Amino acid sequence: MRKLFRFTLISILAVFFVLGSASGAHDNKGSNGLEDVIIAPSLSFTIETYSGISSRLEGLTIREEPLLRQISYNYRIVNGDREIGRVTLTCQDLRHGGLIFYVESRNLTVDNHICRGRLTLLGPHLTVGKTFVYPDGKRIVGQSSWDYISPTQLISQLPPGIAFLDGEARSLVLGPVDRLEYLGNGVYQEVNTFPVSVRRNANRSEFSFPLADAKGGIIRFWGIIHNQQLVAWEDEAVVAAIQRADLNKTRKFWLDGVYDLVPSSYTPTHPHAFWRCPAQHVGRSFLTKASPYTYAIAVSSMYSAIRTQNRSGFWPTEPQSEWLAEEYGFGPNFYDTRFNTDAAQYLLEAYQKYGDETAFNAARRYADFLCRFAEQYSYRSKNGGYLVPDYQAASGEHRTHTSLNHLLAEMNFLYHMYLATDEVEYRDTADMMLLAVKDTCDEWIKDSGELWYARLPNGDYGYQDYPTLTLNDLRQSLDLITRIYGHPDPDLDRLKSSKEAYNRANGIPLW
Repeated sequence: MRKLFRFTLISILAVFFVLGSASGAHDNKGSNGLEDVIIAPSLSFTIETYSGISSRLEGLTIREEPLLRQISYNYRIVNGDREIGRVTLTCQDLRHGGLIFYVESRNLTVDNHICRGRLTLLGPHLTVGKTFVYPDGKRIVGQSSWDYISPTQLISQLPPGIAFLDGEARSLVLGPVDRLEYLGNGVYQEVNTFPVSVRRNANRSEFSFPLADAKGGIIRFWGIIHNQQLVAWEDEAVVAAIQRADLNKTRKFWLDGVYDLVPSSYTPTHPHAFWRCPAQHVGRSFLTKASPYTYAIAVSSMYSAIRTQNRSGFWPTEPQSEWLAEEYGFGPNFYDTRFNTDAAQYLLEAYQKYGDETAFNAARRYADFLCRFAEQYSYRSKNGGYLVPDYQAASGEHRTHTSLNHLLAEMNFLYHMYLATDEVEYRDTADMMLLAVKDTCDEWIKDSGELWYARLPNGDYGYQDYPTLTLNDLRQSLDLITRIYGHPDPDLDRLKSSKEAYNRANGIPLW
C-alpha cells in the first residue's frame, strides 16, 4: 500500500517564503494520493512505491548562487521501518529562465517496477523529439548522428538515452536514465540505460522511470525544462556543439560536472565507464553557444568546477594513470597541469561572460597555486626559465616530463590572468615560462619540422605531439604576447611556422 508523506502548513509556507514562486515548492496531491514536488510551474515530480515500500522525505537543503538557486530533497525509501535505499531530487533554477533537475537513487535493490519516479507535465503535449544514434553502436566522440523520435514513441515509450522534446508551450530535454556501478577513484560504469515510459491525456503528459533495480547500484536521471526552445535547431554551430558534447553515451552530465569515457590507460577502467575530467571541456565550449540548453550546462558546470576545487587550489585526477604509475610511480589523485589549467581558464572566461565573482575567485586560487608550483618545482632552462613538470603525485613526487602544450597553456592562462587583474606576479611567472621555451626553441624542432611532444626529466626530448593542440596553443601565445608587449615573439613564431609546414607537407589539418 502506498503511503503519503504530509508536510505541515508551516513547512509549506517556509519553503514558499524561501523560494518565492521558483522551483522546489510542494503542491497538492498528485494521483493515487501521492504528494507532488513542483520543480517548475508546469512540471512536478512524484515517487511511486508499491508492495509495502514507501518514501519518507527527510528534509531539504538550499544553496543560493548568483546565477542559480539550488534545492535538494532527500528521501528515505523504507520497507516498514527498515531503510532500503535513498533518493535525492535536486533542482537548479537558473533565474534567467530554465531549470535543471537531477534524480538519483542509491542501493534500492528491489524490482524496478516497485519504486519509480514520475514527472507530470501540464499543458500542451510535446510533439517533436530528437535523439542520438551511433554507427554500429560504437561510442566514439563526434560520430553520432541526429534521429527523430517516432510519433508512436512520443506517446508510449521513449528510446533509451537522451531525448530533446519540443512543443508549443515549452521545451524539455530528458537525459538518459542510467544504472551505474561505482568502480572507485571517481569512476562510474554504465551498466544499463532504461527507457522512459510516456502516458498522455488531454492536458498532461506523464514520464515514468525506474528508481530501483534488482541488482542495486546507482540510478541517475537529469533533465532541463524551459518555456523557450532549448535548442536553436537553425543554428548549425549550436547543434554541432551539442552533438559533439553528447551527454548520453560518450559523456555523462551530473551535478558535479561532465564525465568523459575513462581512458583505457587509467585504473579502474571499462569501455562503458566514465570519470569527471577536471577540464570541463563541454562547459567551456558551451560558453560561446547561444541557446538555453548550452547556457544551462555551462552555468551548472561552472558551479561544479568551483565546488570541486580542493583547498590547495587545484582539481585532482582521481583514477590512476598506468603510464604515470609505470614511468614515475604515481598513484591516483594526481595533479595534471593541462586539465587544471583548462578548468581555470574556463572559470575565468565564465566570469568574463556572466560576471560571477565566485568563478573569478576560483580562477585566482588556481593561478596563485600554479605560480607557487612553477617556482618551487620547475626544471630550469639555461637562463633560468621555468620548465614546469606536467604532473605531481598525491605523494608530492613531481619529477616528470614537461610537454610543450602543457607549458604553453599554463603561460597563456597566466597572461590572461594578468590582463584581467594587472597583477605582475602572473605576468612575471608567465614570462619565466616563455623564457624556458625560448631557451629550448631549437631542441623542440625535429629534423622533419615536426615538434617533439615533451622534454624528458633527463633533458632528452620524446613522444609524438598532437596534430593541432600545441599549434593552437602557440597561436594563442603569440596573440597574447602581442597584446601585452606590442609585438609577437620570434621563437614562438618559429615553432608555429615549423609545425604548420610539417602539417601541410603531411596532409594534417592546420586547425
